[in-house]
Amino acid sequence: MKILIIVSSRHNDNTLKIAEAMSEAAPVTVTALENVNRYKLSEFDIVGFGSGIYYGKHDKKLINFVNGLCNQKRYCFVFSTSGSSNYSKNNSYLIKLLESKNKIVLGSFGCKGEDKFFIFKLLGGINKGHPNIEDFDAAQKFITELSDKYNSLLK
Repeated sequence: MKILIIVSSRHNDNTLKIAEAMSEAAPVTVTALENVNRYKLSEFDIVGFGSGIYYGKHDKKLINFVNGLCNQKRYCFVFSTSGSSNYSKNNSYLIKLLESKNKIVLGSFGCKGEDKFFIFKLLGGINKGHPNIEDFDAAQKFITELSDKYNSLLK
């Protein structure tokens, strides 16, 4: 099984850290959104899409990339880091967009990330120390369970 994770991690590399943690638990290739053209998505069994959350949604560049995907059936997942803990709501827009592109979303993951964006910068940031070891462990458990789920679908 081959997994590609496409990451847009603009500020503190929180989301990239989560993707790298996932790569320690499963056969994952991690790439920045800017470098995704180096890969053929069709060569991967599962593609993950992740970024920080900005005003309740994933990075606009990632959303624009997903908008440009063809409607070929593919397996994927969504993940994010954010200042809030409303992960299912934060990931819901991208999940719906992927589903509208004929993608099968196997799962969704979210965790807190240190947030120094906009007003939080004036306060010195929130969620300092996140993602932390518990977040990394949860990300690794998520990708392992997602891999198992994919393998069970093939049986």
